[in-house]
This record gives sequence, C-alpha cells and structure tokens, in this order.
Amino acid sequence: MARVGIALLWVSFLFCFCMTAGAAKPNGARDSDGDGLTDRLEDTLLQQFQPTWMISHEDCSKEPGRFRLGAAIPTVLDDDGTIYGQASPYQNRRDEVELHFYHLWRQDCGEMGHALDAEHVSVLLRRTSDDGAGSEWTAIYWYAAAHEDTVCDASQMSRASTLEAEDHGAKVWISPGKHASFLNEELCSHGCGGDRCTEMHAMKRSDVINLGEFRHPADGMTWIGSSRWPLAEKMRRTDFTEPRVRRMNRLPDTDIAWANPAKRPAQAAIYGGNSALGGIATGGRSTDTALVLANDSTGRALGKAQDRTGDALKKSWNNVIKAVGGAAKATGQAIEGKSEREGDRSHQ
Repeated sequence: MARVGIALLWVSFLFCFCMTAGAAKPNGARDSDGDGLTDRLEDTLLQQFQPTWMISHEDCSKEPGRFRLGAAIPTVLDDDGTIYGQASPYQNRRDEVELHFYHLWRQDCGEMGHALDAEHVSVLLRRTSDDGAGSEWTAIYWYAAAHEDTVCDASQMSRASTLEAEDHGAKVWISPGKHASFLNEELCSHGCGGDRCTEMHAMKRSDVINLGEFRHPADGMTWIGSSRWPLAEKMRRTDFTEPRVRRMNRLPDTDIAWANPAKRPAQAAIYGGNSALGGIATGGRSTDTALVLANDSTGRALGKAQDRTGDALKKSWNNVIKAVGGAAKATGQAIEGKSEREGDRSHQ
C-alpha cells in the first residue's frame, strides 16, 4: 500500500508540474522556432508589413506557389499566390526585427529558365514604443532582391520613409518570368536588360505563412533546406549589412540605392556598353543611387530618358553595322569591277 501511495504522489506531482509549465507559457508567449520572438508577434508583424505585390498576367508561372507540407523536395500544390515569411531578431537586438517575405515559384521562365525559383523582399523594423498595452513597430529600411548573387544583381535598398511604407508593406513589382523584385516600377528595366514590368496588377492578398527559422523550421516546412534552390542561404543571412546601411545613410532621403553597386559597370557592358544609363538614373549622384524619387513625375521622366537613351544607342549601333556592311559591300563591288576590267584587258 505504501508503494501505491508513493506512486500516486509522484503522478500527482508530475501532473501539477506539467500544468504549471503549460501555464507559464500561454499561447501568446509561445516561441516555436526559439529565436526569442513570440509566435504571436512574428505573425502580427508579417501580416502588418506584407508588401503589395504587383505581378503580370503574362507570367508563365501564374502566381507564387503553395508547397506540400512534409516533402523533402519542394513540390508545388497550386499556383495560388501564397507568400511565406520569416521573422528574426536583427543582430540579437531586442528592439529590431528583420522580416523576409518569400515569393516562391514553380519555375523561372527566363532565357536560361529552370524549375523552382526562390525570391524575396525584406524589411528592417524598429520598436518605437511599448506602452504596456502593446508595442508599435516602424519600418526603417526595405530591400528587394533582384538576380541576387549573379553578375546581373540589381537588388535595391531604400529608406522606408522614401517609399512611404513605414507602418505598412511597400509596393513591390515582380518582373514576369524571372521574378526579380523592384521597389519602383521604373527600376524594372535598369538591370541587364532582361526585366520588364508592363501590364501589372496587384496580386490578391492572403495571410503570410511563417516558415520559422532555418534551424528550427515550422511544422512540415522540411523543403526549405533543399539543394534545388537557394532558399536556405537567403534564410540564414541578413539583407541589411552594416556597409549597406552606412552607404544608404550617406544618400539623400529621396534615393533608392543599389545594394551591390560594384556590379553596375559589368552590367552596363552586358547591356551594351550603355554606361550613360547609370548616369541618367542617378541624376549626377554617385553610382550607389538606383533612382531618385523626388516625385512621381521625376521618376517617370528618368525612366523615359533612360528608354530614349537606350533606343538612341541601339539605333547608333545599328547604323554603325549598316555603315560597315555598306562599305564592305561597296568595296567588294569595286574589287569585282576592277578584276573584270583587268580580265578584259588581258584578253585584248
């Protein structure tokens, strides 16, 4: 009987301990991915700052995909416009959070297309108040990935105030086929020449699905670590490196900056030696600047000026080719005529 009594006592103790532990962490304080941010806070911020996505009716992949839970290989269930998210403390600071929004596609439809395409946009938030009733967060910087980690990298960064997106999501244009992200419609054609944003429309909004962290993914998100796309690398790194932030802060408040300006000269060469395009886009500023947003008309003027310059250079190049071809043809005809005359004289 004594043993039975002791066993019952242990059962009662364990039951009370479990109940106490559960009460210590109610649903509002749950932190599934162990990053120090509660699930409730992560979900709230992801919904509040989700961008407005501008996409094309002509995209061969239609809309971002929803992927099968529990699959090791990313498997698309439907092209239904699903957006996935990630919320992480920024550099271990309690009052700053970095959000990533992933638009994941069935395929890349560019000239060198491939299955699966992982693209994203991110925002750096700062807690601006905490009055006990709830904290308020403000966006400080936005980042849009465009052809990341390639020679054609046209990723951009901007102050949230420049985009008027400090307390809500920014508007983001996604180029059809390649799915590069741009913080302004004009920038869509400022890369290596393969992106165009025409006849765009706002994608229907739906709740963001939280992926968790790379080392502690949400239930069923086993496909995030697949080697078939670079999603894991995007989840492991910050988009707001200290050099980028310093460079951004040196520019005027009206500027959107290139995230990797060192690649611009090579891109100009690929585009056709058109270094003048970069000069027009920056408005005489350093090559760090992608676009000046003094107002909407300024942005449109810059885009039109760039298009005219590009067309002029292409026409000039075509004229050179025609001139060279014409000269070669004339030279050939002259040589043939001379040979015929010399042949006639030799027979006389």
